[in-house]
Amino acid sequence: MRGLAFRRHQLMRAKGRAVRYLRFVFPGDHGTLTARRIGRRATDRAPCSCWMCGNPRRYGQGPTRAEERAAGRAA
Repeated sequence: MRGLAFRRHQLMRAKGRAVRYLRFVFPGDHGTLTARRIGRRATDRAPCSCWMCGNPRRYGQGPTRAEERAAGRAA
């Protein structure tokens, strides 16, 4: 079982990745790099739950690609 130090290390890695991503998306605007935005990006990779970012089954777009592949192999 891994301890608190490992979880903290993984969180810091995720926050570093989030900072790199946000700097890439907003190159000239460093005001967007707030601690809140970095933390949200680090813990939840989906920026929102709109029809483009969310689960396709929830918004009536049919099965996901993985489900289509699985159905194709099973049939």
